Amino acid sequence: MKLTEDQIKEIAELLECGHQCFIHKPTGRLEYHPDTDYMFDPEPWQELIDKIESDWDNYEEIETMESADSFNIMRDFVESLATDNAKMRLENALARPKPFRNFKHEIDQSEYREAWFKFRLESYIDWVKKRLED
Repeated sequence: MKLTEDQIKEIAELLECGHQCFIHKPTGRLEYHPDTDYMFDPEPWQELIDKIESDWDNYEEIETMESADSFNIMRDFVESLATDNAKMRLENALARPKPFRNFKHEIDQSEYREAWFKFRLESYIDWVKKRLED
């Protein structure tokens, strides 16, 4: 199944925002809904969820990253930075308990915030491409 770069980017953005993504293999159509592993009201999405479940063999799920993969992306981003105080604060954030919360707090207050968003999206795009190759 061959998806366009725009479709791959859309899937990456949806995964990043906490959605489950499915490709309808016969048509290449993208379907998505909030991740059912987390608390959400399924009622507005129930028709789509039922549609996918009833035709499961014709769908391919593009799975989201595990926590370890997300952590590695944060670590890779920090390693890509030139050494300065902000980099050291981000390194410390990753070394402490609750690294995701600490990293978010530090990145939101740093000059690297926009660079982080771009890096994370590019990493998610690469993730989706690898999932499609498998």
